[in-house]
Amino acid sequence: MSSFSGEFLKRAVVDINGELFGHLADIVIEPRSGEIAEILVEVVPEIDVSKLPWPSEGGLCQVPAQEISQIGARIVLRR
Repeated sequence: MSSFSGEFLKRAVVDINGELFGHLADIVIEPRSGEIAEILVEVVPEIDVSKLPWPSEGGLCQVPAQEISQIGARIVLRR
């Protein structure tokens, strides 16, 4: 039996134009509300993470939940 987050790990994360941003590495859940707080994305090498509006550490970009437009077969960001 897989966990909820396990079903989504490694899914493609794309920008608003459908361009590949990276792949989902982890989901951070807010303990009090149970809602997604942020997703950790393994960004494709072609993107310079230092120019992104979100913090990154250890090759993972911390994308706030508010930046997610859609979660389905792929995760679509608002930008």
